[in-house]
Amino acid sequence: MKETVAVLGTGKMGTALARAFAAAGHSVVAWNRTPARAEPLRTVAMLASTPAGAARDASLLVASLTDYGVCSQVLFTAEMGESLQGKTVVQLTSGTPSNARTGAAWAAQHGVYYLDGAILAYPSWIATDYATVFYAGDRTVFDAHKPTLQALANNTVFVADAIGSAAALDCAILEACYGGCLAFLHAAAMCESEGISSSRFFEYKRIFVSAIDLTADAAKPMLERRDYTGDQCSLDTHVGALAHIVSLSHEIGLDNRLPDTLYAVYAAAVAAGLGAKELPAVYELFRAKRT
Repeated sequence: MKETVAVLGTGKMGTALARAFAAAGHSVVAWNRTPARAEPLRTVAMLASTPAGAARDASLLVASLTDYGVCSQVLFTAEMGESLQGKTVVQLTSGTPSNARTGAAWAAQHGVYYLDGAILAYPSWIATDYATVFYAGDRTVFDAHKPTLQALANNTVFVADAIGSAAALDCAILEACYGGCLAFLHAAAMCESEGISSSRFFEYKRIFVSAIDLTADAAKPMLERRDYTGDQCSLDTHVGALAHIVSLSHEIGLDNRLPDTLYAVYAAAVAAGLGAKELPAVYELFRAKRT
């Protein structure tokens, strides 16, 4: 079944979404606060002069706006609620679970069906196997529009009914990604300071990526059981290795915030009596902060 899809926001991501819907045979209506930025879509979409105009004839509205502050001005209004009553909004603006709950509350107030989504992709990945999009909300609403949403990503994933679950999973995956990226960039700088080129360092990518992969696989059952016993490498040993990294970083005058923070967290786990446990035992520190 083909739908008429309204896309609010035609930045790089919104433009990619609109083109993907059009390529899949859906009718597309696009709107942007700066009309000139929507002009490149004229060959594949109708251009609307107002958000309400974009929503008027659409069965599905997809929002890809700058942030939730813009959403409050553009989407979460009484006028839009009236235009969208009985229709479905898919929120693809990046945010937090709290933001998602705010959007869902607005939708419920106006009789609008609502899904909150999170895109794990660059704009150039949209409509390719590299893209993943998470969705949360009413499963029946998701199922009704899934064939349309699959135009954006073959890996179209329903997370849970809890409206904040997609945003939470998105933030979690991004944290893991950003943390890992920051670590390997600092590591490359550390190598260069000792006369080893960054290119040479990245030749060994398989080693550190494999180590993270294996540790994640080991952590999964440990976290589920909250049992971190093992015979591979204790936290005491890891802290010793981190001490060498901190010393080297200080000796060569690198920015030390990352290694200092890593050492402080792992050392805190040892101080909490977890030194004989495996590395995933550090999770207990984060559980304690959460409760």
